[in-house]
Amino acid sequence: MKKLVIFLAFAVAAGGAAKDDPDHIITNGSPAYEGQAPYVVGMAFGQSNLWCSGTIIGDSWVLTSAQCLAGSSGVTIYFGATRLSQAQFAVTVGTGSYITGSQHLALVRIPQISFSNRVNKVALPPLRDRSQRYENWWANVCGWGVTTFNNGLTDALQCVDLQIMPNNECSAFYGSTTVSDQILCTRTPNGRSTCYGDAGSPLVTKSGSTLVGISAFVASNGCTLGLPAGFARVTSALDWIRQRTGISY
Repeated sequence: MKKLVIFLAFAVAAGGAAKDDPDHIITNGSPAYEGQAPYVVGMAFGQSNLWCSGTIIGDSWVLTSAQCLAGSSGVTIYFGATRLSQAQFAVTVGTGSYITGSQHLALVRIPQISFSNRVNKVALPPLRDRSQRYENWWANVCGWGVTTFNNGLTDALQCVDLQIMPNNECSAFYGSTTVSDQILCTRTPNGRSTCYGDAGSPLVTKSGSTLVGISAFVASNGCTLGLPAGFARVTSALDWIRQRTGISY
């Protein structure tokens, strides 16, 4: 039976702060240690009132989910945080810095930043790996989404290891229209999964530390039920990224 999916951008009350909660944010994950994922940024959007994550792919570029940019008037990006209240710095840019055009992904141009052990880029897959499916590879995803279907965002970055599954296995749950060649999915055993607010969170391979996915959706009836989590497949957008940013491997 095909399951409905729900996209992972998270609406927050205007002017509201993130709730400080010690529980797991990516469900059943673990707290990030300082410097574990220096490429992850938090993104607070303007009029759309959404919270998302993003990924530093260059000293002037952040990659995120296209769903996050829709309807926003600008974005404040928090860098170098394992707790949002302790970010190293933040920058705000307007919609003129948005670059869309990919089906599931979007770019945000930022003022040039300096890298450190807490703020750094992650590598994209090399162009020669456009057709790489990464089936059964283990990867890590970090984000600031909710801990359960019933609570709000929290202050602490959390991470979890997930295994990438074949698309035909994932499409058995969601259908081939949803699970296109631009999507990859992960298994979510024991309730370990992305959840609301994790849109834009990076999926990075354990071997080689390569960005292969950007968090997009989960099953609409729950994050912790063991149903696949969906990610935008980065290899499907490598040429688009190179054309807009000049970044390639």
